[in-house]
Amino acid sequence: MKRIFIVSGVTLLTIILFVTGYYLSSTDFGRKDILSTEPRKPVIEIPVTYNIGWWTDQKALKVDSLKIDIVESRLNLFNSKSLISYKVIGHLENKGYFIKEVHISERINLDTTLNYDRVIEITPVIKDKESTKVNSEKDKFEFKNEHIINSNHWGINRIKFICGLKEQTIELQQIK
Repeated sequence: MKRIFIVSGVTLLTIILFVTGYYLSSTDFGRKDILSTEPRKPVIEIPVTYNIGWWTDQKALKVDSLKIDIVESRLNLFNSKSLISYKVIGHLENKGYFIKEVHISERINLDTTLNYDRVIEITPVIKDKESTKVNSEKDKFEFKNEHIINSNHWGINRIKFICGLKEQTIELQQIK
């Protein structure tokens, strides 16, 4: 009889640990609902700001390429969020500068003649190094950040990304 209670107790403990582990792994350790289809948290290489502060010489910034990828997009009746990544490659005209942070600006497009719903502008913010020596050589930079975006409406949502003179449009489909 004692043996049956021990085996039952170990079995019950194993089931409880398994269910707890499953719950924690499926809810991102309790940070989201168990039935949530929202994307995971974004990975950030360069800090993001939404405020305009003191910007050094933005004229020294030259963007060579912009690449937008959809990382996670499970849009449905209960989820309107998608995770995208943006990769910016460019160079700085002065060697004494570096990319301090990234400014992101989002706005809805009210011009119905254009073929997109929203505009997201990505601006790398330059900061000068505390150096008295400034070389005229170019410094190359490359970074990749992730960003969570919301769809605007049911159906196809076209979002235009702008960074410097580079543009790319993506489509997300919100279904019922």
